[in-house]
Amino acid sequence: MNNMMKSFGDSLRIYKSDKWIILFSFFPVLIGIILYYFFGQWLYGDVYEWGKQLISSKVESGWLSFLSGLFVAILTIIFYFIINWTFVIIVSLLASPFNDLISSRTEKIANGQRPPNISDSFSRMMKRFLHTLFNEIKKVAFILLMTLIGFALSFFLPPLSLVISALLLSISFVDYSWSRHNLTFRKCMSDVKSGFVPYCASGGVFLILVGIPIVNLFALPYSVIYYTVLFSKNQKVLEN
Repeated sequence: MNNMMKSFGDSLRIYKSDKWIILFSFFPVLIGIILYYFFGQWLYGDVYEWGKQLISSKVESGWLSFLSGLFVAILTIIFYFIINWTFVIIVSLLASPFNDLISSRTEKIANGQRPPNISDSFSRMMKRFLHTLFNEIKKVAFILLMTLIGFALSFFLPPLSLVISALLLSISFVDYSWSRHNLTFRKCMSDVKSGFVPYCASGGVFLILVGIPIVNLFALPYSVIYYTVLFSKNQKVLEN
């Protein structure tokens, strides 16, 4: 738990110390903003106009204003929940090469090493591009499966569902470090077992942050840094 708490401050320090980490952190943010914009345009443009026309054809004009407002409220709720459920998964998938680069540079700094120059970082990112993307697709499939299981359990054991969601969120970010170190499934599970409480507790914190629109744009790159730092700390403990 001590490593978990210290990693928050260390992650912020590393984030501010490397200009390239700051720069590449804007790519997930930019992708998220673009997704917000186009989905919002479609939802409040095409879908709203369709709903308004449907309402106007079915009800008297006196009720049109009230029902149109109600329809907008429903759209807003739908928009909020869709973003909450899909934002991290979609943005992580699209931004995975940049997240991998951020994680790689973060690990070097966290271990007291000099990060590679930017040309080397780019070269490594391009070499790992397909591997990173394929690994991200597998991870997304696994997370979706476990999310469905967690959703089913929420009807019977709500606390267990929250634990699964928090743990899955942690895994989705620490996986960049697992992949870079080519950890086997068994070693990944061993890492989860040894860091189960920190991963679940910190995952709960980030679960709250990614559920807040706009805030989640900035929480995403920070969480990549955080779990890289936490993984590095846990590995040092195991080695000692």
